[in-house]
Amino acid sequence: MNPFESLVAPVLQAFPELDANDITFTPPPNLDLGDVTIPMFPVARKLKNAPAKIAAQAAKKVSFGPEVSAAEAAGPYLNLRLDRAAFARRIVSAVLSGGDAFGSNRSGAGKRVVLEHTSINPNASPHVGRARNAMIGDSLARLLRFEAHEVEVHYYVNDMGRQIGLLVLIADQLQNLDFDGVLDAYVEANERAREDEAFAAEGYALLAKMEEGDPDTRARFRAVTDLCLEGQLAVLARLGATYDVFDRESKYVRDPRQERLLEALRARDAVFTDEKQRLVVDLSKLGYPREEGRYFVLMRANGSSMYGFRDLAYAMDKQELGADMNLMVLGEDHKLYAQQLALILGAMDHPAPESVYYSYILLKDGKMSTRKGKVVLLSDFLDQASELARERVAEQCRDLPPGEQQAIAEQVAVAAIRFAVLRVTPNKNVIFDMDQALSFSGDTGPYVQYSCARINSILRKYGGEVSAVVPEDFPAGSTAEWALLTALANFPNVVAGALQQRSCSTIAVHALDVAHLFTTFYHDCPVLKAETPALVEARLQICKATLQTLKNALHILGIEAPERM
Repeated sequence: MNPFESLVAPVLQAFPELDANDITFTPPPNLDLGDVTIPMFPVARKLKNAPAKIAAQAAKKVSFGPEVSAAEAAGPYLNLRLDRAAFARRIVSAVLSGGDAFGSNRSGAGKRVVLEHTSINPNASPHVGRARNAMIGDSLARLLRFEAHEVEVHYYVNDMGRQIGLLVLIADQLQNLDFDGVLDAYVEANERAREDEAFAAEGYALLAKMEEGDPDTRARFRAVTDLCLEGQLAVLARLGATYDVFDRESKYVRDPRQERLLEALRARDAVFTDEKQRLVVDLSKLGYPREEGRYFVLMRANGSSMYGFRDLAYAMDKQELGADMNLMVLGEDHKLYAQQLALILGAMDHPAPESVYYSYILLKDGKMSTRKGKVVLLSDFLDQASELARERVAEQCRDLPPGEQQAIAEQVAVAAIRFAVLRVTPNKNVIFDMDQALSFSGDTGPYVQYSCARINSILRKYGGEVSAVVPEDFPAGSTAEWALLTALANFPNVVAGALQQRSCSTIAVHALDVAHLFTTFYHDCPVLKAETPALVEARLQICKATLQTLKNALHILGIEAPERM
């Protein structure tokens, strides 16, 4: 339900070339300008004219009727002054009737999505840097499902490669290797391989046996990768990340699609054997313009495949699932690699996945590296956040039993981490400050959670049932009420924009805006002590609508809304 739907028809009558999807309503940056604004950018594109000119024409041509007291052009915007009480009623009614689905435009109804994310090498516990992949991917999956897409989340298990072979060799020499000891074993294996050529060669030989399908070698690889995968998933589950399908890289060894790809590359004269007897793609034959990254190795001299050759088969396999959208979350350091894959796939007219890139979570000493062993493990990071959150929850919620305090602390810790990461656009670095992220005030996840808890407290003190039926004579329209309500009404637009941008950062920012506006409303507009019973009911309904919107936004971000804090 669009609370501003009655304003669409007059615009269409004045501009019959448009349709309803071209017209959106957003809060103005300042209520002195009007009560709601219509951006003219999409309208101008269709009408092939400047947005400011279209806004000026609309101010003169559109007859809105008695609900609109004024329509004024301001650059590329048409600002409207409304009968606030009438539209406030419609906004609250739209939120309360929408419930858990409020904000969804259902743009994905009947559409399927394949989304791959995280895919940590099975040689260590996840570190904080890699967790950004999981958080972005999980929030995208939630956003897509919220928009009614059918989503299948894939985890690519990298169970091949020399590094896994080296880990298998070290595991054979260690007694009772468990998940907590994998990182140390991996660092030891890499150091030994640098110093011992025979050991390094043994790793390559083991990989070749794996590709040949040797049963014993496959079992050894599987045991190590299963140990790592189980441990990784347990850590990621603490962040709320879940997966539907696990694709193993070993499945794509000698995949028949690889031979068809080679035929297409040979037809373009784009594949050759280099001086090291490796099978290599010359990407310049496929239109690649630079020297850096021009050559892409598919197979080693001993006949074993490179991970890129297997990744090409995997990309084709995912595309052949026939989804309407095929997404993959990647670190920005993989941009060149993804471009190389896309060019090679294009040689046989095979589309590449759409990549969603993200930058790093930085520490004071720079990036985190699994290979060097200089990492902040996600499990330790979560433990630290949970302990700090427990201390703060204990101060804030002294009347709650310890068990409930601990449960809230876990929710607050996850909120602090996920919100601090997701509110930053993926292409920008995140510099994480634990103390700041865990604050119950300021621009944080716990602050948004606290707003939800405050609303729940109001509803508990009221003690009665808040009706979802909004009366015709809805007595609301003060500045604080209207600013909050227009923010709620804008949530579907925010959701649509987030999906278009493949980023949930605007969802986080919107949740903060709503929480801040609710704080102003809370201070300026008494709820339980309002002047009349009708106003008490109206403000309780505004509270309930605000809570619903915040819960829906937090759900997309993978954050719980505690009843108490």
